[in-house]
Amino acid sequence: MNVNDEFILDIKRLGINGEGIGYYNKLAIFVPNAIPREGHNVKITKLEKKYAYAESLEIKTKSDSRIEPVCPHFKDCGACQVMHIDYDKMLEFKRDLLIESLTKYTKLNPRSFEIRKTIPSLKQLNYRNRSIQNIRRTKDGLKIFMIKENSNNLVPIDKCLVEDNVINNINNKIISIGNKLNIDTYNQKLKKGALKYVSIRVNELGDALVTFICHERDNKINKLAEELINVLNVKGIYLNINNTNKQGEIFGEELIHLAGEKYIIMTLNNIKYKLYPDTFFQLNTDQARNIFDIVLKNAKLSKKETVLDAYCGVGAISLYIAKMAKEVIGIEYNKNAIDLAKENALLNKINNTEFYQGDSSILLEKMLNEGKKFDVIIVDPPRTGLDDKFINNILKSEAKKIIYVSCNPQTLAKNLDKLSVKYNVNSMTPADMFPYSAHVETVVSMTRTERK
Repeated sequence: MNVNDEFILDIKRLGINGEGIGYYNKLAIFVPNAIPREGHNVKITKLEKKYAYAESLEIKTKSDSRIEPVCPHFKDCGACQVMHIDYDKMLEFKRDLLIESLTKYTKLNPRSFEIRKTIPSLKQLNYRNRSIQNIRRTKDGLKIFMIKENSNNLVPIDKCLVEDNVINNINNKIISIGNKLNIDTYNQKLKKGALKYVSIRVNELGDALVTFICHERDNKINKLAEELINVLNVKGIYLNINNTNKQGEIFGEELIHLAGEKYIIMTLNNIKYKLYPDTFFQLNTDQARNIFDIVLKNAKLSKKETVLDAYCGVGAISLYIAKMAKEVIGIEYNKNAIDLAKENALLNKINNTEFYQGDSSILLEKMLNEGKKFDVIIVDPPRTGLDDKFINNILKSEAKKIIYVSCNPQTLAKNLDKLSVKYNVNSMTPADMFPYSAHVETVVSMTRTERK
């Protein structure tokens, strides 16, 4: 096989990034926008030792699950990788991705425990409560841009269908006011100019916090803020300076409050969380509530347990479950998140939580060495999963239950394979946190077992 070779390929399964996967002489071939049980005429675009990439030239056999994407930017943008797949079928595929990861990376038998159906999102569109979008001046005035997946190319959009409509409406107001003020935007080639990105986050009431992320200061941004604060739903405005030009770094260190409120409040089941411009919080509010409920149900707390919440962030899960536990200890590396977790505890008048900043592996080891015992350990790590040191400390603990909240089936499976030395998997509940994307969130319930 060589690059530019063309042939018919049967698509067997879906990949973790939403691409179709077929096989040619046992070589896995990844084909964007292809669906299992389809036949595609493909052309090889990149060849590696163990796999290859191809583009679809023509669909020879079409799946019944293929639908017309509702977004006009689907093919150009690529952020919603699976908008061409029927939603109910996509829920099945996400569960299949979990099972495939378990089969590939563990010795576990997926039939030996319950793997529930994927929990659908209450909203398939307009579910994202936060956006960070490029803004550039064009010959037709200011425009909002998305970054095309796996590239640095910018795609102009009128609105994003998966973002809250409040966000789209505010973006339109920013464009209108910005054009009137002749706002200067950043030029990547010249490495000069002001406005780079617009970040907007909203709560369940539609209250919005807007942040203008700039390469350099510009008094026109202050004038923009003065007008925008009077727009419906806009509660607070910030300026953030980021002149580093580092790939992937959106927010700089300098954050300046320009107008209105300093934060907005997100409420989940009567628990209130302060959200600032750079606060990490789940992007799908309704699905976050579902996942927190699953964690609480699986933990089976009776107000007698000491719980460890690792990678606790701003205390989202810690505070949500605190009323049912004796004590909840949250640990997190990010200092700002820990400070905010403590603020959130005070805000909710919750006094049975403690939060500590530092490396989770080091903190857990220190606590265990000091004789601290946990009945339940909850982990919600980043996509990279748990490191071996943290896993070893969990195994050393005598925690009866582990609740693992995962955003990556592959690292989840690899971690479970190591944890299964002393813990049995009871159930797995996949949840569709990001409809029309290939991502799947999973809550795993495990109980300790002593083996001879």
